[in-house]
Amino acid sequence: MISETFLRLFDAPFDALSGSFTLADAALLAGILTGLLSALVNLVYTWRKDRREQRESDAALARRQADK
Repeated sequence: MISETFLRLFDAPFDALSGSFTLADAALLAGILTGLLSALVNLVYTWRKDRREQRESDAALARRQADK
């Protein structure tokens, strides 16, 4: 009894949402998710690129100091 009531209360918002969910809403959601995923991939790529360039810079500085 209590579990059925809880399930009905829990499912009610999702039922209402799924009933009004249109193709335009799905496209909007897909666009938002694509944008967020692209931003995340770009952040990871930039972070790795910065680390790589820092290692190259440190190595070049060490070579210059060793040549002196």
